[in-house]
Amino acid sequence: MSSRPSRGTARLAAILDALPDGLLLVNCNGTVVNANAIALEMFETPGAALVGRGLLDLLPEFDSRLIPGSMRRPETTDEHGRTKPARMTARRTDRHEYPVEVTSASLDSGQAAYNDIHSSYTGDELLMIVVRDLSGTVDTEAELARSQRQTEMILRAASEGVVGTDTDGRVVLVNPAAAQILGFRASDLGGQELHPLILHSRAEGEPFPYEESPLADTLKSGRKHRVRGQVLWSKSGARVPVDLTTAPVRDGDQLVGAVMTFTDRRPYEELSAQHRSVVAELTASHDAEVTALKEAHTAELEALKEAHTAELADRSERYAAEIEGQAELLASLGAQHAQLTAVLGGSLRGPLEELRGELSALASDPAGQLWPEANQILHHLAAGYARMTTLVDNVLGFQRLDAGVEGLHKAPALVEGIVKGGIDGAVELIGPGRAQFAVHAPPIEAEVDARQLATAIAHLVADVCGVDATGKARAVPGGGYVDTTVVVAAAQRGDAVRIEVRGPYAGGDPVHEPLVRGIVRAHGGVLQTHEMPGMSGSAYVLDVPIGAASGTIAPPVADGAGPAPEPAPS
Repeated sequence: MSSRPSRGTARLAAILDALPDGLLLVNCNGTVVNANAIALEMFETPGAALVGRGLLDLLPEFDSRLIPGSMRRPETTDEHGRTKPARMTARRTDRHEYPVEVTSASLDSGQAAYNDIHSSYTGDELLMIVVRDLSGTVDTEAELARSQRQTEMILRAASEGVVGTDTDGRVVLVNPAAAQILGFRASDLGGQELHPLILHSRAEGEPFPYEESPLADTLKSGRKHRVRGQVLWSKSGARVPVDLTTAPVRDGDQLVGAVMTFTDRRPYEELSAQHRSVVAELTASHDAEVTALKEAHTAELEALKEAHTAELADRSERYAAEIEGQAELLASLGAQHAQLTAVLGGSLRGPLEELRGELSALASDPAGQLWPEANQILHHLAAGYARMTTLVDNVLGFQRLDAGVEGLHKAPALVEGIVKGGIDGAVELIGPGRAQFAVHAPPIEAEVDARQLATAIAHLVADVCGVDATGKARAVPGGGYVDTTVVVAAAQRGDAVRIEVRGPYAGGDPVHEPLVRGIVRAHGGVLQTHEMPGMSGSAYVLDVPIGAASGTIAPPVADGAGPAPEPAPS
């Protein structure tokens, strides 16, 4: 204590300074006249002394009627002038506030501390005030209160039932969901043994011993249990199927109770029953619908089968009639084709050949009895009959080849000779002097039917020369001079021989082109047509395989090491 009155009280002052709470002495004026060390630490700040300061400045909420000399004594004091602990706000000398707990007691002067407190007022009375700092305690209590409120709110909000028991199985905690599920009031369950209330019987109604219950095992061994489909019994005696869990509650290592949580399965079972009922109804409806669909499908399938059978029979009859008609038409066309071939090969070709011979004999005029004009006409007629005879022979040969009556007679042959034979055949088709020829045919050997390939080249040349089957030349659009030169070039391209025929007119004659394509196709080759840029004519490109022939033949090498010497000048 500060301001110690005498040396004899030093020991008492040391004891008071060692107290954990602050101690204040207040006189009848409400002024602090003394304080222990803890009080100085609690209230005093540098530059602002505690002793001599008014009590209400330090404790604004303190009851002023407790100050000695007050005319109105409060009823909160006991017979010895002591008050119960009261919480209020304390204020330091720097005006900082904090929570405290205050207890007070009335004293006489220091010399008469043990006199009767109800003696008459002398003016030396003192008020002893004990102040306890609650700064940390208030925070802890607030946190505990908040935690307790949160726990209560969680328990109230939980849809699962929660029941807590002590080690004897008596109920110490019940949340509203548990009371509602079981049909009890929470106050009815408090302090009661849980097992006889809700776990007394099994689902079949047989007694359920406490020792066999999951709650008893949890309280005995501390093990957790989870039971699905456990039956509890409500207050009305109704069965309550639940999913139940028991867990131990420990205080450190000591088992102090258990908590049992359970979920009501009745809504689930009602939904399951409804689901089974709906599924049964849907299954029955589905089976009936499937049966009806099967019957309808079977009837429809039978009808379709009958319709399909009738349609097949009708189509078969119709197709048989069509096939019979086609066969008759084909036979008629074959007879007409045979008749036409016979006419061309016998009835027409024979007289043409005979007329050609007679006209050639008359045109020769060994006696010189004809006019030159008549002689020229006879020569022209003989050439025309010769062209007609050649055309008939070539068409008949192609018909026999295309019909399979005759085949190709392939043999190694030089392309140069085939091209020469084709040009000679073209002269017979178009007449002498109708075109000029530029030929390039290197020594190439190919396995082909030389006669048939020469016939194809002859008709290609006749096609690009613009001479039709009657021997007349086609007119060129725009008129003017036309170069009648026909270019025929041959070369080897890989395993094939390529023959190009290029002339002043565009091809495509209905007599020449089909004949050429048929002969080339029989050889396994290809015929292509190309437009000539800047020219009125077109070019045919004919490719046929070389086959087993040698292809391009290299020219022989002359004997001797060097070139022959030049002759000496005479």
